[in-house]
Amino acid sequence: MSVGEVKAALRAAVEAARQGRRVFDKAASEAEAATGTANAILRGSQHEDVKATHEALAAARAEVEPTRRRFDDTAEHAGDYLTRLG
Repeated sequence: MSVGEVKAALRAAVEAARQGRRVFDKAASEAEAATGTANAILRGSQHEDVKATHEALAAARAEVEPTRRRFDDTAEHAGDYLTRLG
């Protein structure tokens, strides 16, 4: 693989990470809206399945920011390497 091919692959990786972040942000936004609706409907329920669902949604919500950072870090590191290659 030539340096030019490596640079092209890195550029593609940066763009893929940025596009992935945009798609992820859209999905997270839609999930947040759906979760808000579900919470409003199920508020106060003590049913075991509802409690489990709330716990699962909270766990998923906790992963949103770390996942965003992973996309950003991937783009940044690939871009840094591309810069070093010149």
